[in-house]
Amino acid sequence: MSGWREVIVGHLKIRAERGVFFGRSSGDDQIYLMSCKMVVRRRGVVLLYTRDVGHHSSGWWKNPDYENCYHLSLSFFDSVTGKPAPFRRGEAEVWVRLFFGDDRRLLWCEPPSSALGRDRQVHHYRLFCDPAWKPVKPRGEVYSRTLTEAGWKSFSELHDVGGTI
Repeated sequence: MSGWREVIVGHLKIRAERGVFFGRSSGDDQIYLMSCKMVVRRRGVVLLYTRDVGHHSSGWWKNPDYENCYHLSLSFFDSVTGKPAPFRRGEAEVWVRLFFGDDRRLLWCEPPSSALGRDRQVHHYRLFCDPAWKPVKPRGEVYSRTLTEAGWKSFSELHDVGGTI
């Protein structure tokens, strides 16, 4: 029989498969995000598990190997006060193992970068995938043009904002 964490992971994986996140701040993207989020109040954990698309095609990253990923965002809070709590690395490892299994060796792990993310200590785990959603280890760096198709332009080039991202 599965434990409570396994049940949550199973539910979030099913929800994630029902759509994709394009990185927009309104409309269907926000509905999808909310469906992929779980707050476990009694345990003081917030989980957001999505399938993200468009990192390359949107012009964000130059390397097409970084187009698609499964993305787990994880943070903790005090279950009594609701205030952000320090990141619990040991518990995070349990969640990462449940979500990604042996594929965790391929993860791109990031600490918080935005002010809100730093305040809540939100950590991110990305498992990049091929077009069929099979895990891959991307070749090269995100900003490398080695694998970029001819004529591809970054967001800043497309919108004439000067420089590149």
